Amino acid sequence: MDALLDDEQGRWLLPRLTAGSSTIHVAVPRGYPAYARIFHPAERDRPAPQDSQQGHVGAGEFHLTSEQVSWTTVAEAFGTIMHPLAQFHRLIGSPQDAGNGVSDAAGWRYFEPMPGNLDAGVLAAVAGHLADHTTTPTDGVAAVWEGWGGLTSSAGHAVLAASDGPKPAGWGYFVPDGGPGSGILPKDVVNGPVLELPGRSYYLFGAGTRSFARSGWPGVAPWNDGSAVPQSPSIVWPDDHSWVLVTEIGWDSTIVAGSLDLIKALASDPAIEALPIREGADLRWDSDNANRPPNPSA
Repeated sequence: MDALLDDEQGRWLLPRLTAGSSTIHVAVPRGYPAYARIFHPAERDRPAPQDSQQGHVGAGEFHLTSEQVSWTTVAEAFGTIMHPLAQFHRLIGSPQDAGNGVSDAAGWRYFEPMPGNLDAGVLAAVAGHLADHTTTPTDGVAAVWEGWGGLTSSAGHAVLAASDGPKPAGWGYFVPDGGPGSGILPKDVVNGPVLELPGRSYYLFGAGTRSFARSGWPGVAPWNDGSAVPQSPSIVWPDDHSWVLVTEIGWDSTIVAGSLDLIKALASDPAIEALPIREGADLRWDSDNANRPPNPSA
């Protein structure tokens, strides 16, 4: 996945986007036969009794059991409706931007899906289908938003560690700013051209689709630094432009635009929670009419 030191391979996207649009086309190109929305997994936890004979925890004490869950599971837990335009905060019945720590009747506490980052394992499953629906599965481009912390400089890059031993130097602190090129990406990439799209700028990397179909793809992605939660690319497309995958930084889901057969394959894979959506779909926070709370003044 070498850096591309020009933006030529990404310019085709610009005329197919609509700056300021209230639809997906502010970030996802128009003109494809079909579209799918891939829902980022949510997290939930709840206290579970700890067997005192296992050590460390006394009788009657608890530890937290946590797990990833699908949006369908969330909707079932709260008695709401899962559908293509669902918004997570409405599935759990919370106000916008207040979807962390809401509990269901069984005591599970829910946390919002990660925006702007598709789970590495889910991306690998998705990429397997993407590779089957392009004539150029080994040739393509990955675009990564330039604003992720620590990417261009060490400023804003936190060093965290989990260990029973002494804490390493810098543990729990932000690394001092060493200037452009002191971060994850080298100086020639940081100082090179970026792809300018509506409201966002991206670094480009040569990346065939099959690269992401391997579970170890984060280890070869030059924008990742070995974090336990690797950053997924923001946009991926093959050289033949037969499809495009978009994980916009503020969205809690990823959109794939492509052929009808590709969208059907994604929606039918149990390892991927995906639903078809229409071109021009609106995913804004108040677009989930199926789970709109009743108007008390009505």
